[in-house]
Amino acid sequence: MKVLQTIGRHQRTSQEGIFQYYRTCEGVYIDGSVGQASSLNPPGPITVSNDEWNAVLLAIENSPLQTFRLTQPTSGAAGEAPTQVLQQIVRDAVSGAQWRFSTSWLSYICAILEHEGSVDLHGGRVGPIPLAKGSPASITDGEGGGTDEVE
Repeated sequence: MKVLQTIGRHQRTSQEGIFQYYRTCEGVYIDGSVGQASSLNPPGPITVSNDEWNAVLLAIENSPLQTFRLTQPTSGAAGEAPTQVLQQIVRDAVSGAQWRFSTSWLSYICAILEHEGSVDLHGGRVGPIPLAKGSPASITDGEGGGTDEVE
């Protein structure tokens, strides 16, 4: 069993969420009953079925962009890149699963996706990155259609 920490913090306590998970022949078993913020977690554990997990991976693969926000932006950040919301992509991919309504379960799944390499976590803003004084760099989409440019 792996013990992970969520990406981000609980809204009410500002504590990181800690959970444990492992894979079974039926899917991904997730238990949020560990850690200091466990009282905020929904009752569970849950098992995300193999079909549900594959639907999530397929939805990520078919996303038009390769960068994601973890959650819906706050009003001050609305419209800022990236505009795709990973939790929403997961929620939409598994429309029949009852756990998709819990931001805790969605946060756990996003952390597992990052931990297992299905998505990459990049902190900070997306866009030009100053490499040296007066030298912005633009990062391509990784599709091989362009190269990283330094002006």
